[in-house]
Amino acid sequence: MSTLALVVELEIKPDQLDAFLARVREHRGNVLKNEPGCERFDILTEHDGGNIVHLYEVYADQASVDHHLGTPYMKQYMEDTGPMIANRKRILCALAND
Repeated sequence: MSTLALVVELEIKPDQLDAFLARVREHRGNVLKNEPGCERFDILTEHDGGNIVHLYEVYADQASVDHHLGTPYMKQYMEDTGPMIANRKRILCALAND
């Protein structure tokens, strides 16, 4: 089993950035509290203050990713933030550090 990273690039509607960041921080807390298979969850914003947000999440294995995507709080997060997002790109990667 290989460790997986979920890398998400989100273009946030400019007038929604503060609301989105508050909601994604809440979501991050839920994930880290409730998912032992999530080893890392970082929220990254552009240094120049743009409206692109990156999420970098590390999971122990595919089962942990699948669990994450199926949780009720993930579904609620997607519903809550959907109107705030202009574009979303999600990439699932295998960590190749070793």
